[in-house]
Amino acid sequence: MIRLKYWLILSFCWGALAFQIHGQALPEWLAKNTGDRPPPVFGIVDESNFFNKSSGAFKRISDQLRKLEIDYGYKIYLVVEPVLIASTPSEMAAELRRAWVPDGNGLVLVFESDSRHLGIGRDLVGQPEPLENPSQVPSHETTAMLGRAMDSADSKLAPEPYLEAILGNLVREHDGYFARRNTPAPVERSIKTGLLVIGILALLGLGAIAVGTLVRHSSMTAVRSFRFPVVDRPERLGAPCGGSVTARRFAAPVSKP
Repeated sequence: MIRLKYWLILSFCWGALAFQIHGQALPEWLAKNTGDRPPPVFGIVDESNFFNKSSGAFKRISDQLRKLEIDYGYKIYLVVEPVLIASTPSEMAAELRRAWVPDGNGLVLVFESDSRHLGIGRDLVGQPEPLENPSQVPSHETTAMLGRAMDSADSKLAPEPYLEAILGNLVREHDGYFARRNTPAPVERSIKTGLLVIGILALLGLGAIAVGTLVRHSSMTAVRSFRFPVVDRPERLGAPCGGSVTARRFAAPVSKP
């Protein structure tokens, strides 16, 4: 009985140690040196074989990511790990983004397949407009596209199609953004916009003139009232406030000799 007890304790300790070493350590490809490891050529790191080889999802996602980079220079990388204990998907995504996309023209997504937690590494500094690098995207545009891509994916799907849906939506959002930005506005639209701006300015000017005229007119036509003060004096000669009578005598005009 005692030997069995010690054997169980020893087995438990060895199992806990093995779990700690296996679970808390970073993935081997990341623990070596992230800065020295180049980004994945096909845009995806899947050393746990998350994607089913027969489904073709890996190739479809990879083709979309590579086409986006070729067309617009914008890079999106996907890393799939089953479980992360020493780090979180968001922390790993931020670290990989700094190493793989230092210029800010891209994203890194880390997907923890067991929890379906998706971490996104992106440039949060925000780029001034006009953008110095044509492959960059303003931070507010990135936030809007990420929100639409996540909302459009059905969370009830299995992990593999769910992740493919998110990546597909994200690529389409960026395709649309770059296409709109690179397409000049039609001449008719530019003329209409200019006329609209001129019309608005003219209306504002007329409104200012009208308001100024009304204010000036109201100040000029204001009626001022004056009232005599109340005097407590007895009535005299029919005057309710009293009165006084004076007499003046005038001498006869002096004739000149």
